[in-house]
Amino acid sequence: MGHRLRPILRAFGLCLVMATQTPLAMANPAETKRLVISNSNTDWGLATPYLQARGGLGYMLTHFVFDNLLGQDKSGALAPELASSWQVSEDGLHVELTLDPQARWHDGTDITSADVAFTFEYMAQHPHPFVSLANVSAIEALSPDDLRITLIAPDAGFVSSVLVGLPILPQHIYRGQDNPRSFSDPRAMIGSGPYRLSSHEHAKGRYVFSAVENYYGGAQKYDEVLIAKLQPEAAIEAAAKGQVNVISDLPTRLVDYAKQHDLQVDMSPAGHPIKLRFDHAGLFSSVQRRQALAFILDRQALIDIAYRRGATLASLGYLQDNSAWFNAETVLQYNHDPDKAAALLMRSGWSRDEASGRWAENGSPVTLRLITSGREEALAQVIKDQLDAFGLDVSIRVLERGALRKMKPGEDYDLILAGGSTLGDPVTILERVFGTRWNNEQYQGDGTLRQLAEAQARALDPDRRAALLAKFQHLYSRELPAIMLLNVSRTIAHDADSKPWFFDDGLTLGIPVATHKYMLLEE
Repeated sequence: MGHRLRPILRAFGLCLVMATQTPLAMANPAETKRLVISNSNTDWGLATPYLQARGGLGYMLTHFVFDNLLGQDKSGALAPELASSWQVSEDGLHVELTLDPQARWHDGTDITSADVAFTFEYMAQHPHPFVSLANVSAIEALSPDDLRITLIAPDAGFVSSVLVGLPILPQHIYRGQDNPRSFSDPRAMIGSGPYRLSSHEHAKGRYVFSAVENYYGGAQKYDEVLIAKLQPEAAIEAAAKGQVNVISDLPTRLVDYAKQHDLQVDMSPAGHPIKLRFDHAGLFSSVQRRQALAFILDRQALIDIAYRRGATLASLGYLQDNSAWFNAETVLQYNHDPDKAAALLMRSGWSRDEASGRWAENGSPVTLRLITSGREEALAQVIKDQLDAFGLDVSIRVLERGALRKMKPGEDYDLILAGGSTLGDPVTILERVFGTRWNNEQYQGDGTLRQLAEAQARALDPDRRAALLAKFQHLYSRELPAIMLLNVSRTIAHDADSKPWFFDDGLTLGIPVATHKYMLLEE
């Protein structure tokens, strides 16, 4: 950590101790309008594109500080942010943008097209964890406020993914930084967003953000936003005393308890399913076995036992019903049917012992190796119970998420239970279904599914894209690169004055959070 940041952190230590006890007692409410958000998770890193925690919550904090070229209005539709206007050419290969001349960096420096061009070039060398620039051929600064981006191939989701998701960097700060992932100097957190990070207590994962004066995007509702780590039960008690405004991760088991304390409760739409992912190089290279597993599992029972009312059935066609591209008519259904499952397994070459009811392959008992994190351990146990009742032995290993991220096909597992977003523009299908991260499907198949995914990403006509995505959902539900089990509800509680909201298709890249920067701005 940079030496210039340490005095900030030391000074913040006492501040956040006080905030944990009485968050709103840190200043006179008449002088400082403060929003206090609680979350039970660990530290999310620093609010920079390269030091944020690799996850949606880390991105959200960076989003407070760094603006993107385009943003979202309250409905989730595209809206101006650093760019006041934009135009896509008919062939989809060029995007021209004009920057807001009022936009400034937090240190008062003007934001120009040179900053945007620098960001694209810099992030091509130092990739952003969530946004790929592989399809960008060139970027030209036409004037201080105008620029042109040229693509290698048409990309139907470029505007709604890259331009909405990529944070823009100040050239005068990041130029010459050869390793941005070790750049923790306070200057690394100079952005263009409505808030700046004032204080951060790393050990306890607590943050204070201060409103930037004369923010070009409009007035902020709050002078300060404080994020403190609190368990939900304690957060509800604190909210009842006026010390917490928003509980950002309310478990569904506490919904009634929160309402009893006069808190309002909101739930997110679907779109972030828990899925059963396969090692496609092993036992489940056979589509018949993947289909059989879908018929074996009683997904509604999984919800009833492991999640009670906190989840809904997921669509097996990848896209979920909150997506504008969802097409229920094309998705195959796999209602719980052990007989169909047995027939498929026998066709795949497995046999069932009539006496014991257990399954074998070439005379050897079949034992499925299931790995998961502690977060889904209860669900893993219910899956094990259902498969055991069908005659399939299952061994469960619970790993830390860091160890899960290192798992590769063929490494001592058959199944991985993991969460994954389907939110955001469908261009993300290419990474999420065919990518190599541990919770991607890592699917190959015969290539037809990938061809559909690539074709819809290039389809500039919305009707043609919808037709291609309908075919994709049908084929995905037939081949089952993964089994989308259930959508866990994202639930928040808040007081009457704060008004967070979930976007139907998620924040920017499809992140299911309601405590985004847009709720912090005056309408």
